Amino acid sequence: MTFLRAMNGLWAIGTSAELVAAQYRALRNQIPLMYALMIVDAGFLAAATFHDVPLLLSIGAPILLAVMAAVRALIWLKRPGAIPEIANIRRYLRGTVVVAAILSTAFGGWGFVLMNFATPAQIFSIALYIFVGTIGCCYCLQALPAAARLVLLLGAAPVTVRLLLSHDWYLFGIGVNFILVAALIAKMLSSYHDGYIDMLNSRSEMLVEQARAQSAERRAQQLAYRDVLTELPNRRALSEHLAGLRFLPPERAVALLVLDLDHFKAVNDVHGHHAGDELLERVAERLTAIVEETGTAYRLGGDEFAITLDLDRADSDIPEMLAQRIVSMLAAPFWIDGLVHHIGGSIGISLYPRDATDSDTLMRRADIALYQAKASGRSQFRMFERAMDAAIVRRSVLEQEFRRDLEQGAFRPYYQPIVRLESEEITGFEMLARWQREDGTDVGPCEFIPIAEECGLVGELMLNLLEQACIDATAWGPGLTLSINVSPTQLKDRWLSEKILRVLTKAGLPPRRLKLEITENALIAEPAHAKLVVESLKNQGVLLALDDFGTGYSSIQHLRILPFDNVKIDRSFITGIEQDPEAHRMAVSIIHLAFNLGLSVVAEGVESAGVLAILKEIGCAEGQGYFFGRPVSQAGALALLEGSREVTDASKRRAV
Repeated sequence: MTFLRAMNGLWAIGTSAELVAAQYRALRNQIPLMYALMIVDAGFLAAATFHDVPLLLSIGAPILLAVMAAVRALIWLKRPGAIPEIANIRRYLRGTVVVAAILSTAFGGWGFVLMNFATPAQIFSIALYIFVGTIGCCYCLQALPAAARLVLLLGAAPVTVRLLLSHDWYLFGIGVNFILVAALIAKMLSSYHDGYIDMLNSRSEMLVEQARAQSAERRAQQLAYRDVLTELPNRRALSEHLAGLRFLPPERAVALLVLDLDHFKAVNDVHGHHAGDELLERVAERLTAIVEETGTAYRLGGDEFAITLDLDRADSDIPEMLAQRIVSMLAAPFWIDGLVHHIGGSIGISLYPRDATDSDTLMRRADIALYQAKASGRSQFRMFERAMDAAIVRRSVLEQEFRRDLEQGAFRPYYQPIVRLESEEITGFEMLARWQREDGTDVGPCEFIPIAEECGLVGELMLNLLEQACIDATAWGPGLTLSINVSPTQLKDRWLSEKILRVLTKAGLPPRRLKLEITENALIAEPAHAKLVVESLKNQGVLLALDDFGTGYSSIQHLRILPFDNVKIDRSFITGIEQDPEAHRMAVSIIHLAFNLGLSVVAEGVESAGVLAILKEIGCAEGQGYFFGRPVSQAGALALLEGSREVTDASKRRAV
């Protein structure tokens, strides 16, 4: 290997693959021209000396030289235009150096012999033909300096020596001139080769920089249109894709599925962001596997993804089928670093051009459908419907009016009676919020309470209503209780117990007359903090009830560790108690369980005399429902109390 490198340096064959390839490209175009020049020079020189030299020199020698030149020219013409292997190129170049030495020696030697038969004038002509041809060949071989130098030396040297040895000062001067020109040409060849190498090095550096710039551009393009974590196309890529929908043929359609992961925040909070990132990568892998060639998956940010599907027709059921597969896929457990994560996914779907004719509206309506999917219980999908848009607009209007009316005190407490079943005497009221808008229409709690929770105003709403309700309760009589519902959002307030006690003190209502109804789901959401709030209020004498008993996950556990005074059986167990034996057995079991734990029971949803009779029979203490009265204002509550007292007094007189 060292010997070959040394020989390559001696012959000026490039050591780098790039230089060798550049030499090959240059020589492949120039060498055939060089041999054509040799053939022409040999023909003219033979014609000029035809009558003065033997036929062997005037015909035989030039024909031999021309044949050799033609063969070499054909060899180079047949070589591939594409760059062959570097080892083959080196072999071609070494062969070119050797052949250049042989042909230049033969060409120069032929000229030297011709001079022996020529007059001084013919000697000058022969020398000029040989020297000019040699110079032309040198320029054709500039890319291979070793071959060019050999041609200059071996081709021009014989005739130059012959000129120097002549006794004619004129010819001697021409020989000296040839030497000077040859030296100058040799110097130029060296400078050209150095410049050629510098040019190649510069071009190589330029190509490296260009490749680096292209790589940086591709990287920037990737960062601009790709999500770094999941390597899915990002929101910008989705926006540009949707912007091109206006060029879609009218018979085709596009479905946009917007996906939001359910319970993902819990993974981040419990196991850290690294686990969350790993989970997002796995989700992206599953999405890509499901979508495959039918569409494209995108990550929009956080735990939000999107999928676009190209459809042959707008009524295709492919989007719904795919959405169901995705929901099922996300419901399957994710095993990551020895941990199993359970999440889910909600999906909203909109179609172009059925649901929207521009990208912004298409995206907004997919988000609306997603919101409906989440509101319906999560881990499901919804297709966009026109009614959804109207519902979102209505909700936005309600939110604005809610904020305004909350400041203006437009919300009023209403009261539904809670009755002792044995005597049908009212023992208290449950406060229920009511909202009447400026246009006179009523908005139910199931509609405005979620708005209050999402706006972070449910605490302010409850305290405002509680303040009015406590004032109202002071007019009911000393033994009646006021029950209010506490939401999961309120239990997150570390100052909740202090705020409630402040309201009681201000209104002059004893804490023992206030009963807080807390759902099992609220306790599950914030178990530790809820326990502190509950115990703090209990220590001040506030009564506690476990609401919607039987519908949560850990009812018995809550009854064991928290100081509840009674439980409220959810209406789902009461409404069917007359016809459904299973509901009857459940109600009996709950009442017996509460009795054994020393707790009283309130049954919700008492709406008929038959249900009342059954509840009395199985030992339920109190009841609440439309059979005893609907929610009423303070005036209605006072009227109910007056009627209840009259009935009680009459019963006592009859008993006497």
